[in-house]
Amino acid sequence: MALTDDGELAKRLELLRLHGISRDAWNRYGEGGSWAYEVETAGYKANLTDPQAALGLSQLAREPAMRARRTAIAAAYTAAFAALADLLEPPAMAPGVTSAWHLYPLRLRPEALRIGRDAFIQELDRYGVRTSVHFIPLHLQPHFRDRFGFVPGDFPVAEDAYHRLISLPIYPAMSDEDVRFVIECVEHVARSNAR
Repeated sequence: MALTDDGELAKRLELLRLHGISRDAWNRYGEGGSWAYEVETAGYKANLTDPQAALGLSQLAREPAMRARRTAIAAAYTAAFAALADLLEPPAMAPGVTSAWHLYPLRLRPEALRIGRDAFIQELDRYGVRTSVHFIPLHLQPHFRDRFGFVPGDFPVAEDAYHRLISLPIYPAMSDEDVRFVIECVEHVARSNAR
């Protein structure tokens, strides 16, 4: 779903979402419609099926509660990890920005830890806390590496962020107990591996 208050951008998105076919072609099987259509620009197959659209619309009613729960989880994480600022770096929010908290990217401070990001993830996994890494820098992916000749070191800031980031579990169905457990495990792994 894309939302915008820019009329021109809305028209462009509508055009791109279905192969770049003009909007008039949508109604080609309806009354007064025509079989003729034009591809006005290179577009995508990014339209939803009717059942997907219906499900999406029904989920919109739940969005405020889901966002509020994610925000509460993120606030609990951030408050807990503030005490470990020498070991961990919670995400910073710019003034005036509201996050959807789709992810909770926690940065490790490798200079203060005896283990790296991968070992930190493995330690959390031992306790049953499943984490992920968002995202692997594109220049390290085979397609971009092979096509453009990128090598490790070409984008050192992206690589540094990648090697320090873990994404903690954050989803609306997490109970307060689940959140406390994640916090306790992260605190334990960080403190027991501090330099």
